[in-house]
Amino acid sequence: MVIEKKLVNFSFIFDLSGAIFITEIDTLVISDLHFGKSFSFAKIGNFLPPYDINETIEKIRRLIEKYSPKQIISLGDNFHEQKTLKMIDKISIKKINETFDQLDVIWIDGNHDENLKNQKLIYGQFKRNHTFSSLTFTHIKSQKLESNSFEFSGHFHPKISFKYNGINYLCKCFALGKNFCILPAFGSFTGGLDINSSELKKILPEDKTVIAIGKKKLIEI
Repeated sequence: MVIEKKLVNFSFIFDLSGAIFITEIDTLVISDLHFGKSFSFAKIGNFLPPYDINETIEKIRRLIEKYSPKQIISLGDNFHEQKTLKMIDKISIKKINETFDQLDVIWIDGNHDENLKNQKLIYGQFKRNHTFSSLTFTHIKSQKLESNSFEFSGHFHPKISFKYNGINYLCKCFALGKNFCILPAFGSFTGGLDINSSELKKILPEDKTVIAIGKKKLIEI
């Protein structure tokens, strides 16, 4: 299931995976993959199952098959830390590159992977932010936005708790305003911040739209 919205003359398809497809420019937008998080945790003695990279890659491959994008933009914290590419195995690096091969890939720098070491091992462009027409792609939401522009960001891993058909849910979500969207974390082993938390209340307007990600459907709140 998807939800489609027309904003600033572009059609945005909100996908159940937590991605957004921009129809007019054949671009898939994802955020906060945190590739290699299990390797980072193992380094400090917290041994998570080392399958987060494979699981995230499979999700991305399914989206590529579904939308056939020409471009993929990943909004930062693509890798869990600066040294991730030194820690993960060569097979994982090969899988990442094979997944994005033949696509125009833009990796936005995040706070976790700013100044990423060994960038040349990974296919694609690494940028602080990216702009196309009225669209801006960055990691952390800007404090001030132009009224005729639209910004995509990540960083906060937004979640929402709500009651639906008498059942309480805690779900990843998109936080959407008139000229911005904060995407949920796409990667495995990623937590989240409730949109009603004091930190997110400081930056989100009252008239926001929330698109909650359920198991089988998106719910607009």
